[in-house]
Amino acid sequence: MSLIKEGFGCSDEDLFEKCEFDLLVRKALSLLSLSDETPSLDTYYLLRRRICQYELETGVNLMEKCFAQLTSDQLSRFKIFCKSVRIDSKLIGSNIAWYSRFEIIHNTFRHFLKGLGESRHTLLNPKLGKLVEAFEREDAQKMVYRLNSESIETQLSSLGLLIYQVLKRLNEKTIGYALLYRVFHEQYEVVKGAAIPRPKEEISAQSVQNLNDPDAPYRKKGDRKIKGYSVNITETCNDKDDQDGKPNLIVDVQVKPVSAADNDYVQDAVTHIQNNVTDDKIEKLYADGAYQSPDNRRFADTNHIELVITGLQGRQSVYDLEMEDGNLIVTNLDTREILPAHQTGHKWRITTNGKSKYKYFIVQQIENSALKRKLASIPIEEQMKRNNVEATMFQYCFHSRNNKTRYRGLLKHKLYSYARCLWMNHVRLMIYLIIICQGTTQSGSKANLRYLNDSIMEVLLFLVNFIRLILVGQ
Repeated sequence: MSLIKEGFGCSDEDLFEKCEFDLLVRKALSLLSLSDETPSLDTYYLLRRRICQYELETGVNLMEKCFAQLTSDQLSRFKIFCKSVRIDSKLIGSNIAWYSRFEIIHNTFRHFLKGLGESRHTLLNPKLGKLVEAFEREDAQKMVYRLNSESIETQLSSLGLLIYQVLKRLNEKTIGYALLYRVFHEQYEVVKGAAIPRPKEEISAQSVQNLNDPDAPYRKKGDRKIKGYSVNITETCNDKDDQDGKPNLIVDVQVKPVSAADNDYVQDAVTHIQNNVTDDKIEKLYADGAYQSPDNRRFADTNHIELVITGLQGRQSVYDLEMEDGNLIVTNLDTREILPAHQTGHKWRITTNGKSKYKYFIVQQIENSALKRKLASIPIEEQMKRNNVEATMFQYCFHSRNNKTRYRGLLKHKLYSYARCLWMNHVRLMIYLIIICQGTTQSGSKANLRYLNDSIMEVLLFLVNFIRLILVGQ
């Protein structure tokens, strides 16, 4: 049901309507008789909650295990190689509103007090209780609208003092205490018993951006501002003659907070694929410049993987640097002039006509220049093999609105990502089987349509039974 929901991009209400009245959906769920009952809404939500709770307790995501086992079975059954893979990431927003700094603190405190309910009358002294009641009548959005920046700063200081007094009088096990404590110490520092707002420059992008999704940090990439998550997808990239026409399948999905760097995904993706998905040895990995790093290059060399990077991040240097017999050859790429370089300690320098008399080069710059020459020598056909992964990223977020999902929380985004990618793999296999059947028909033989139907049904039923067995085992 999760696969079907994310496949169609429908709401829970639409999903259950399909399960009740759509015969094709019912057949996919093995509800072959009209008298067969669909799982209730409570059962559906309980399963998702138990999967999330299981990961919190054990660190194991059951949907990830399902994804790995199903994909491994598909690669084996259809004889799809996993010797070449390509990788890309996507920033996707959480289903949360954009709050100002004051709104984050104000709304978190209000939500905390609402969770206390009537018990706050016994937990707080009368004087503090009156201050809290006066605060609850205020609405953060209306206050921001009617107050100027100086008044907001004053309110921010007063609010911090009130939260500090409340936190001192309550137990750490109080419901909502941990979130309020985190927000307070991210936004304030305590100096001699007073809560002082931190300068904006000191507030980390990892801080809470909205109380409804504390897992979602902030990131600015170019002109885009995102509060949410980073999704990394790795898929096969078959270029062998005996793989012609076979689909490329997604073999690894990773979801992390939006602040995660792209080059952090490479080693985890390769290790997970080779340990849990396929017996094939990965020989080539296609990626863009964001995945390049010294650690990843060393990892690729150690594991005999050809790392095909389409470029390097950063501004293009005017100089080409090349070591020959211990001497540095510096070439101005604009004028093609070769400039004399002199070594001074661990650096090399050339004479310039700019503001500075000399320009210095370090070992890292020389290594980067050598890497650029190596990347430039890669045939354009090889570099273009990475491009098709962009279509996968487009399909992944096809049903999102303005690159925002309908979910909140890291665990729920993981469930969404595994379900969506499983669906995409199923669709690719279905299209492949249809093409095979059409080709068989055109050649004069009878198409085995029953094989097409049974293969898709078997994969869906395998997922359902796998989760059911795990939950029964608990």
